[in-house]
Amino acid sequence: MKFLKISYLLFFCLAIDAVTVDTGHAKVSLVKFENFQEDQSKSLLGIQMDMQENWHTYWKNPGDSGGPIKVQWSHENNISISELRWPTPTLIPYEPLMTYGYKNFVIFPFEIINSNNLNSYIEAKIDFLICDDICVPEKALIKTNLNEIKTNSLLYDWFLNVPSQILPVKASLDNGFINIRFSSPFNVSSATFFVDNQDIVEHAEDQILIKEENNYLLKVKKVNDLNSLKYLSGILSINDNESFIINADIENTYENSLNISFFQALIFAFIGGLILNLMPCVFPIISLKVLSFISMSKQSPGKIRAHALSFCAGVIASFLLIAVSMIILKQAGLYLGWGFQLQSPIIVGLLSLLMFVIGLVLLSDINLGSSFTRLGGIGSSGSLFGSFSTGILAVIVASPCTAPFMGAALGYALVQPSGVTLPVFSALGLGFAFPYFVLSASPSLINYLPKPGNWMNTLKEFFAFPMFATSIWLIWVFSIQTSSNEVIFLIITIFLISLFMWIALKLKKPSYRLIVFAIAIFIIFLQFRDVPSNEIQSTKELNIENYDYVQWNKNVENEYKDKNQAYLINFTAAWCITCQTNDKIALSRPAVKEYIYKNNIQYIVADWTNKNDEILKTLESYNRNGVPLYIFWKPGMSESKILPAILTEQILLDSFNNS
Repeated sequence: MKFLKISYLLFFCLAIDAVTVDTGHAKVSLVKFENFQEDQSKSLLGIQMDMQENWHTYWKNPGDSGGPIKVQWSHENNISISELRWPTPTLIPYEPLMTYGYKNFVIFPFEIINSNNLNSYIEAKIDFLICDDICVPEKALIKTNLNEIKTNSLLYDWFLNVPSQILPVKASLDNGFINIRFSSPFNVSSATFFVDNQDIVEHAEDQILIKEENNYLLKVKKVNDLNSLKYLSGILSINDNESFIINADIENTYENSLNISFFQALIFAFIGGLILNLMPCVFPIISLKVLSFISMSKQSPGKIRAHALSFCAGVIASFLLIAVSMIILKQAGLYLGWGFQLQSPIIVGLLSLLMFVIGLVLLSDINLGSSFTRLGGIGSSGSLFGSFSTGILAVIVASPCTAPFMGAALGYALVQPSGVTLPVFSALGLGFAFPYFVLSASPSLINYLPKPGNWMNTLKEFFAFPMFATSIWLIWVFSIQTSSNEVIFLIITIFLISLFMWIALKLKKPSYRLIVFAIAIFIIFLQFRDVPSNEIQSTKELNIENYDYVQWNKNVENEYKDKNQAYLINFTAAWCITCQTNDKIALSRPAVKEYIYKNNIQYIVADWTNKNDEILKTLESYNRNGVPLYIFWKPGMSESKILPAILTEQILLDSFNNS
């Protein structure tokens, strides 16, 4: 036994100094401060790590990766050792991660209590992770007497860098963020919150500092599945030179973020997709598809089933394509929301032409050749590709509408990993296509629909006029997104398309009609080659009837809360039919206007007609990814409130009174 002890000591004498250990990437030592006057019974010591250039170790919460230093002590009974104190760390990015720690040099202070005997023995077994481009776990074993520990005046500086004052704050959960409100006697140019617990915040997300009238607000992005939090603790670093302890109870104001599970999101998406069939923007296309099924009532069940499934495939494929596009572009740093394609003037202009052409086809029943089938496969000659294309078209024109339950489901899906986003969008597509799945399973159900007859042609012609109305509406959207010159050229293009369609009707040979069709396509290309992209922001404003309103900005809510001023924010877009409907049947009603005026509610408009990343970020903070969205707040409310997406006059007034 004695031999083993001697061998053990000889090994460490050869490997290390009594007080300093070179671990390979760091020199680790114990240091002390001689004139520590806090308490005569205490001595201030520290674990000093002098690391190689650009190498770092970690704070007690390392962030996205890493691990804190761990120490096992052995010492004589006449002393006791405090826990390590943690100096304020710095941000150490390691793309795409963010870590918290110390670069190049650090001293972790601790205290020894009742250390009257300077010959007291102390042993420290230190395990730590040290990183640069790679991470290396290293160890140090230090054995010494207290009187052999070297003095280092830097220890006291690191001791002072340990936060000791508690800063009173107001903390709350709200719309995907942890909000930390605090006051400061000096100007705050930067602030960083280092949370004690690892699985609370998104470490790599930027923390947003907002100057309010009487205080500051720091918004820290929380983890997606954190729906409740009772207590918040950590360090708040201000201006990189002042640090404070944060210990605060959470005011849970999570009412604005629909707190739903994955299963609930699937259900909401399915129901929302089902209701989408009845929305005004989709109804004409769906009605045409129903007519096509009626026309096939005498066809074989297999053919009916094939057309129904082709339509469903077009719907679901379109929803999945939108989801994949959103995922890819968001990962590339771009922000997209529901209806993003209608934020492009080019797409809006092309859709206006398409709706106009569809209207002409429905009125004239023009056949452009054997390679072109009738819209949606109307009639027995319709192809499976025609049904598939109609499914795609139905999804495209569905973008201006947001059905009930859709907002919550889409908002949830687009802040989740792709493995969650895709199933939710699939459920949305399945809900939209569900009536046609039922038809494919039981083709005999067509027999319960009205019998084919001349009335179908009359009804088909009638549906031309909703198409014309949709085209006019899209031209109006186009006018808001672009200039008057582009609108004039679009109208000229529509005139020329009408002319070429008339010429095509007079021609007998399908090949001649195809030539005319090709010329029309060329004219469309010439028209739209110079149309501005969606990156160009329109300076035009929506015409908000009889409202004294202000334009939205990202700080507007805090501005009006600081004024103790009630507000109603309308997140809207010219291409959003649901928004325009709500404006007409609810927001523009005299009783609503009178209530807003008498109660001194400021009306705020966030116009998302054109691409606006700040508006989309705000929508996402409310767990939404599209419009409409209505936000209401009045004095006495702890946080703002989300109003229903589908409004009536009574629903709106009840929401005001019950808030």
